[in-house]
Order: sequence, then C-alpha cells, then structure tokens
Amino acid sequence: MTTPTILKDKYTGSALVLAAVILITAFFRAYINFWDNASLLVIHFDAFQGADFFGKASDVFDIVISGFVVLLINFGLAQALYFRERFLSYLIAFASLVFAVLILFGVNAIISVN
Repeated sequence: MTTPTILKDKYTGSALVLAAVILITAFFRAYINFWDNASLLVIHFDAFQGADFFGKASDVFDIVISGFVVLLINFGLAQALYFRERFLSYLIAFASLVFAVLILFGVNAIISVN
C-alpha cells in the first residue's frame, strides 16, 4: 500500500498527523478521568445559571469520536483537492488541526468541571 500524497507533503501531513495525535490525547485524557464513572457529568456550565446540561461519560467519548469522523472526512477532502487546488487542501488540513485543538479544550473543560 502506498502512502497518500497529502501525507508526503510537509504541511498537510504534519497538520493532519498532529490533529490525530491531539484527538488521541483527548481520548486518553477522557478515558483516564472517566473510565469508572457511573454518575452524571456536567457537560455544559453557564456562569449565570450554573450547570445546565448533564450527560454520561459516553457523551464525552462521542465528542472525541465525532472529531475523528470529521478528521477522516477532511482527510478525504484534502486528498481529493490536493492536485486541483492545493491551497484548499492546506486550509482543510489546518482547519482539522484547529478543530482537534478545540475538542481537546472542550474535553479538558469537562474534566476540570467534574
């Protein structure tokens, strides 16, 4: 099996691999903190009203899994657009990186509230 073209490019390859590493980090942080938690977790906290959205630990894992799905879709889009419009491929790769960082921040916020 050959390596996809966008992973050979230093910009798209590094952005997509770093996004995958960040999502894996978010998954393991959530797993370490919530692996034995059977109670409800505070998913959303408002400064004015307090905790207004509760969920299970699986809801936190669903957030990370949705990040992986978006990363795979963006990987396919970046690969499809690489030879047509390279700038869009770069934009998609770095948008995936920003999205992964935002998911990591969200998971860290949920961990700190609970």
